[in-house]
Amino acid sequence: MTREALAKIPSGEYRYTDYHDNDGNNLNQPIQISVNAIVCDGEVTFDLDQSSRQVDGPFNCVPSGSLSAACFAVRVVTGSDIPTNGGCFRPIHLKLPEGSIVNPSEPAAVNSRTATIKRIAGSMISAFREVLPEKVTADAASEIHTLQFGGQRPDGRRFVVGEMIASGSGAGITADGVDVIETDGSNCMNLPVEALELDAPIRVHRFELRKDSGGPGERRGGLGVTREYQVLDGEIKLTHRGERHFCAAQGYNGGLEGANAYSAIIRSSGRKEVIPSKIVTSLKENDRLIIETAGGGGYGSPEQRPQERILADVVDGKVSREKANLVYKWELKADIGQK
Repeated sequence: MTREALAKIPSGEYRYTDYHDNDGNNLNQPIQISVNAIVCDGEVTFDLDQSSRQVDGPFNCVPSGSLSAACFAVRVVTGSDIPTNGGCFRPIHLKLPEGSIVNPSEPAAVNSRTATIKRIAGSMISAFREVLPEKVTADAASEIHTLQFGGQRPDGRRFVVGEMIASGSGAGITADGVDVIETDGSNCMNLPVEALELDAPIRVHRFELRKDSGGPGERRGGLGVTREYQVLDGEIKLTHRGERHFCAAQGYNGGLEGANAYSAIIRSSGRKEVIPSKIVTSLKENDRLIIETAGGGGYGSPEQRPQERILADVVDGKVSREKANLVYKWELKADIGQK
């Protein structure tokens, strides 16, 4: 059944390229993930020869990770009506150049490879945009923003707490993207505020959808989220690993890109420090950390979005009135409260 589905795709080569912000060490050097999907006789070969060479930071992806991305991508483009079994994956072939980000040589740091697997999977699916527009969405943010808080309480007890924060998915031909969820090769939602506050001397002041972060389009990209943390006492070591601070999720078929991620520290003195996508630093008492995750790309021209959907987004606080007027050419002038 998988071979039959692949055989319906016109034979040819289909390309797509996306980027990581950086590898955590070389902060000004994007990492390229480039896919060439070659379809022929009911089989598909994913050639990643144009992807970046392996990097110093922990974003190298072992071959099994690239294979898992390919399996996920093929299940997406061939359809969920096919029962998942080993036969679904036999038509898949990979070309992974040695010493690259997708097939590193030992020793290579690979701890954060999940971020790369997600970006590979998204690029493999997006390669089929032109031939399978009904199945391929705009880019998802594909970002699990990871934080590690570590320190010592006043009574001497040590703590280490991990925090994973989701972003928005891309919009498709029939539906908006999903707000604050990760389903592209992983299945993640945000951790409860109460769990973090029980395990660390941290208070979460804000946890809300990030207005205007979804890419505008006839179908809007999914929103990211805003979380704001305050250190209650002592000093906490922060490991911050995010994505999409520089390389936004692209829209499709006239849709616009989603908002980039944003991170900042507000020191107790009031001084703001905008921080890069990856950093290790310290937070002290009453410092605040603000995390805003990226939004998914939009699908279709924003001017084609139905007026009732624009109104609903404004009423729900997902889109500002300013953006509705500027980008969506919103024509409803009546008072929203009365509506």
